[in-house]
Amino acid sequence: MLAVIRAIAFFAFVAQSCGAVVTGNAAVERAFADHRSGIEVTADGTVTRLLADDPGPSGTHQRFIVQLKGSAQTLLIDNNVDIGKRVPLATGDDVVVHGEYVWNDQGGLIHFTHHDPAHTHEDGWIELRGLRYATILWRST
Repeated sequence: MLAVIRAIAFFAFVAQSCGAVVTGNAAVERAFADHRSGIEVTADGTVTRLLADDPGPSGTHQRFIVQLKGSAQTLLIDNNVDIGKRVPLATGDDVVVHGEYVWNDQGGLIHFTHHDPAHTHEDGWIELRGLRYATILWRST
């Protein structure tokens, strides 16, 4: 019985997580203008450049640049592929990214685009063509 309850709770969580995406480009633009970091954001934009992977001390990171829709602001997306999933991106792809915003003078970056193994903040994800890449892969609705 306990296993059934856990399974129902898990699927309810996944169903809730796959709900409509609410973008936060205004929140990202505000964080950049205010020089704020450590904010959970959801950004909607277009991939403008693919960068080489960064094999840093916390794992290998897939890196790419996104230009926010309706804005000149760009973001570096820093996706840890040792924890999360590599996203099969191409220049020109539209993506929605959820993670932690960190300010820099070039527009900022978003990292923690995967689950947080330390459970210190929200889990992140990257959505491309209706698929959401995180620790697990699922179709968004």
